[in-house]
Amino acid sequence: MRKLILGLIAGSSALVSAQSQAQTRPGFEIGAEAFGYSYRERFEGDVVARDDGKFGGATFGYVETIGGGMFLRAKLSVDFGSVDYRSEDGRIDNVNQSIGQLELHVGKDFALGNGGTLTPFIGLASRVLEDHSGNKETELGFAGYDREVSYAYVPVGAAATFPLGGRSELILSAQYNWVVGGEAKSKFSDLDPDLPDLKLDLENGSGFEASAIARFKLGGNAIGFGPFVRRWSIDQSKELVLKDPDGSGDTITLFEPKNRTTEVGVRLTFAF
Repeated sequence: MRKLILGLIAGSSALVSAQSQAQTRPGFEIGAEAFGYSYRERFEGDVVARDDGKFGGATFGYVETIGGGMFLRAKLSVDFGSVDYRSEDGRIDNVNQSIGQLELHVGKDFALGNGGTLTPFIGLASRVLEDHSGNKETELGFAGYDREVSYAYVPVGAAATFPLGGRSELILSAQYNWVVGGEAKSKFSDLDPDLPDLKLDLENGSGFEASAIARFKLGGNAIGFGPFVRRWSIDQSKELVLKDPDGSGDTITLFEPKNRTTEVGVRLTFAF
């Protein structure tokens, strides 16, 4: 897939017009988004823990055109929400969480014969989730602890822009996110000051994002609105073996279970 995308960026396609190329809009973009959030942990095929909640936040972007239809793009989103946690250890409601996501893209615009634009891109990116379960307790008496989960990934995708008539257009975008590394930090000292805080390495996973945005041009500015979906599938982490803190000589094997996250929402943007 990476070779295909890079080929599209570097060369031409049979679907691409040889006429002057359309442009990804240069400049700044700010926005707001809101989405439903679903997280599932699985072990041996069974769901062992889940989070469900709602998030909202802000998005920021900047595009710099560099000639020849090519551009550099930075995208940042910061979202806050709360989730209800469920597992065999009980439930904890209204757990505060935050998600930050930064992507850096390089891409190229190709003008299509119908007046639209095809825009493949590739980049580097990172995502960080913070979970603030510390100082909370389930109804069964099990205590929570703070966690931080981060991924580094390579986004590879394309957007297609189609004129709708007048000063409006439809932008369809999809990207595959190849997770190249990450880590899950667990603050076990929230449970007991004598316990160590842990860091588990995440090695494999993937994600995707798709969106459909209707954009309306207002003078030199533009307003966009539409739905999006994001999904992450992360494999089980590396295992970490520790000695039993009770001094029995036994060992404890710890790992981050296989998990999947789904986010479905809407986004409003203003470009200037």
